[in-house]
Amino acid sequence: MNIRTLIHFLKWLVPALALLYLPLAYLLFFQNIRDLDDIKIQGRARIILSYDPINYLIYRGTPMGFSYEAAEHFCRYLGVDMDVVLAEDINQQLPALKYGKGDIVAHNLTITPQRTAIVSFSSPLDYTEQVLIQRKPRPAAKGERAPRLLLSAEELEGKTVSVRRGSAYYSQLLKLKNNQAIALSIETVPGVTSTSQLIRDVATGAIDYTVADRDIAEAHRTLYPNLDFTTTISPRQPLAWAVGKRSPQLESELNKWLSRADTKLHLRILHAKYYDRQYTFRRRTLRAFHSEKAGMISVYDNLIRSYAAKIGWDWRMLASLMYEESQFDANAVSWAGATGLMQLMPATAGMFKITNLFDPESNIRAGTRYLKMLHKEWKDIPDPETRLKFILASYNVGPGHVRDAQALAVKFKKDPHLWEDNVEHYLRLKSKSKYYRDKVTRYGYCNGIMPVEYTKNILARYNLYQQAIPL
Repeated sequence: MNIRTLIHFLKWLVPALALLYLPLAYLLFFQNIRDLDDIKIQGRARIILSYDPINYLIYRGTPMGFSYEAAEHFCRYLGVDMDVVLAEDINQQLPALKYGKGDIVAHNLTITPQRTAIVSFSSPLDYTEQVLIQRKPRPAAKGERAPRLLLSAEELEGKTVSVRRGSAYYSQLLKLKNNQAIALSIETVPGVTSTSQLIRDVATGAIDYTVADRDIAEAHRTLYPNLDFTTTISPRQPLAWAVGKRSPQLESELNKWLSRADTKLHLRILHAKYYDRQYTFRRRTLRAFHSEKAGMISVYDNLIRSYAAKIGWDWRMLASLMYEESQFDANAVSWAGATGLMQLMPATAGMFKITNLFDPESNIRAGTRYLKMLHKEWKDIPDPETRLKFILASYNVGPGHVRDAQALAVKFKKDPHLWEDNVEHYLRLKSKSKYYRDKVTRYGYCNGIMPVEYTKNILARYNLYQQAIPL
C-alpha cells in the first residue's frame, strides 16, 4: 500500500471510528445525567458531599452537617430518598457532577467564571467574603521588634499563603497577584485537605497563612483563640449549590425550594447549629465535684448509684461521665441535638424505646443501656482499664471512629488493643484528611482530639471523686 492510498484510507477511517465510538463515549460518561423527572421516577436523589467538620460528618454514629441536613430537607420537599455520593477530594465534586455521578453538589460554593463554564448554580444560599487566617502576634521579647498583624491584602507582599488548588481561595489569590501585582507566594495543598485543617495548621504554626470564608473562620474562633480573622481579601461573594447544565428542571425546582420561607428558616437554624454553636457550645470544666452537701456529687446520686450497679460500674465513674456530658443539667441540649443528663442522641435512645430524654431516670436508663452495649462492642480488649478508655471514647464519638483508629493502628504497625500511643494516637489524627480518607477507614472526618481529651477528663475527675466521695 503506497503512501497516498494509506492517507486516503486514514481519512475514511478516522471519521468512521468517531461515528462508532462517540455514542459509546456518551453512554460511558453521560448516561447517568438526570433531570427532575428521572429523579422522581427513580425515587432517589444523588447528593455529592465531601467530609468536613461543618458540612458532612458522622457524630455518635449519626450522619449530620450543614450540607447534609439541608440536602435532606430538599429531598423531603421533592418526596424522594437521598443517596450520598462521597467525593473524597473536594476538587472532585464538580467533575463528578459534570459526568453524571451525582445530581447536586450540596456544598456552599463560591460562584466563579471557571466553575460556571462546567456547571450551573442555584440561587445563592448565602453571601460571604474571604478573610486571611493568621496568628495573633505574640508579645515581643525585650529588644525585639514587636510583630504585627497583616491588615490588608497588599501586606501579603513577600508572604506565603497555603490553599487548595482549584478552590475559590486560590482564584482570589491569583487575582491579587496578577491584577494588583502583589508579589505573594501561593503554596497549594491537596484537594483532600479541608479548610478546617488548614485553619488548625495556622494555629499550630505548621503554616503561616491561609484563607477561608468569613463564616467558616468565625466558626473556629473559640477553638483557636490565638488566630485572627479580621483582614478581608475579597469582595462579598455569593455561595450556591451546583447542578448539571443538562438538568434545568432540577435547577428550577431547587431555586423554588430555596425561595420558600420554611427553607430560609431551616437554613438559618442549620447555620446557627454548625457555624455558630458547634465550637462555641458550652465548654466542660475539669472541676473536682459539684456538691451542696458533704459526700454528694449531684442531686441524682441515688439514680446514678442504682443504674451504675446494673452495668457493674463504680457510680462515681458514671457521675464523672455525666458531669462531662451535661454538668448534671437535665435540660441540656447540645449543638448536635444530644439531650439530657447523659447527652443521648434521639436515634440512640430510640434503640431502647425511650422517648423523653429530659426525664432524668429515662435518660440515665438509656445511657447505661448504651454503655452496656459498648461493653459488648469492646469485649475484644482484654485489659478492663484499657477497655474502659475505648468505651468512653466510643460514647463520645461513636464506636465507628474508634474502630477506624484501630484499623489505622494496624496499618501503621501499632497495637490495636492498646490505648495510649496506639489507638489514641490515630484517633487524634482522624481530623487530618490523610488519615480519615485512608482506605482502611469507613467513617470519615472526626475531630479526634475531642474524644481523647473527653476520656482523659472523665478519668481525671473520677480519680478526684475517689479521693473525696465515699463509695
